[in-house]
Amino acid sequence: MENNNNQTMQTISDADAQRIADSLAAALDNRRQRAERSVINSFAQQNNLSPELLANMMQQRREREKSAIPESVQAVIDRRFREADDRLIHAEIRTVGAQMGLIDPEAAFALMDKSSVSVGDDGTVCGVRESLQNLLRSKPYLAGGFSPSTGRSGNFPRAGADASVYAAQLADARNAGNNTLAAAIISEAAGKGIYLR
Repeated sequence: MENNNNQTMQTISDADAQRIADSLAAALDNRRQRAERSVINSFAQQNNLSPELLANMMQQRREREKSAIPESVQAVIDRRFREADDRLIHAEIRTVGAQMGLIDPEAAFALMDKSSVSVGDDGTVCGVRESLQNLLRSKPYLAGGFSPSTGRSGNFPRAGADASVYAAQLADARNAGNNTLAAAIISEAAGKGIYLR
């Protein structure tokens, strides 16, 4: 018998198979709707409710279930939104941080208090400048605010040094590939009114 069914299935064309499947689905839907109406009418009669009210309640429930997002999918969506917000905050830290003389935006992102930083629905980031100002008060080295005693002897120019000393130390730092030290020297010199390139 099983072999006979396989032979019948093999002789039906794809178009005929689709037509038969559509007819079967329609018959099942019709049967399901009749059974649902019967159950709704019976339930309404037992509970002294109108069948229309129950049918509307069932329709609303189906729509809620259809629109509900599974928790695993919602978790992925939430994680993607957090990642997007973090990218926007990073960009704002780079922009505002450059204006403030920030040397290491990644360190600033990791260390700053982000509780007062928010990202609007339009992508506008608020609160970064204030958070960076608070961070730089406690960690001035992130903006090159080193004192002469924080580095090795000879790393930074002494007070009263002229532009040529700063320029020489800047050239040494750049030749050594030490961009952090170069930025700190530029910042230190700028604090004394000496502007280097």
